[in-house]
Amino acid sequence: MIAPMPGRSATVDFLYSLYDALVSVSVPPDKARAVVDAMERDMGTTLATKADLDAKFLLLQRDIAGLRGEQGQRIDSTREFLEQRVDATCEALDHRVDTARDSLDQKIDTVRVSLDQKIDAVRESLEQKIDTVRESLDQKIDTVRVSLDQKIDAVRESLEQKIDAVRESLEQKIDAVQSGLRLEIAALDQRLSQKMDGLRDLLQKDMELLRSAMTIRLGSIQVISLGLLFAALRLT
Repeated sequence: MIAPMPGRSATVDFLYSLYDALVSVSVPPDKARAVVDAMERDMGTTLATKADLDAKFLLLQRDIAGLRGEQGQRIDSTREFLEQRVDATCEALDHRVDTARDSLDQKIDTVRVSLDQKIDAVRESLEQKIDTVRESLDQKIDTVRVSLDQKIDAVRESLEQKIDAVRESLEQKIDAVQSGLRLEIAALDQRLSQKMDGLRDLLQKDMELLRSAMTIRLGSIQVISLGLLFAALRLT
């Protein structure tokens, strides 16, 4: 195995260091590789001493430092530019938002006014319709009331006539019943009088028979008493 040449190893390390330095200062990788390749070609075609390489390396470090400072300035300027753009964009957006808000407020006011007008118109139309319906209903109610009053009066008259007819019929029936009751009561009185007269005659006859029987019994008692009295006198 052939050992690598010391000069070649140092050159490769130098190229790697150069590539890393370029990438660290935000140089694109392809451009950094192109610089390294060009440096490698120059180093391969042109023989240089270590002093030349050190001097060139110092120059490269200076260039890299300059690039780093330039990149930093560019980044700072870019940041400031972006911040200004962001502030301007925010101001523009705020202005557009305010403009949109004002426009929306105007549209909302316009829509509110239009809706208020439509609502007022609808309210007036509904009130007119309600008034018309109320008048129509009042007329119909009056008509119905008059018709019902007429029907009620007719029904009242018919009922009164029926009631009068029923009253007259009942009065006639009551009179007939009263007449029949009077006749029956008179007949009962007559029958009772006749029965009372018959009972009275029977009682008089019974009393006369009882009086005759009592008279006979008293006569018998007197005869018996006299017989007992004579018997007692004889015994004495």
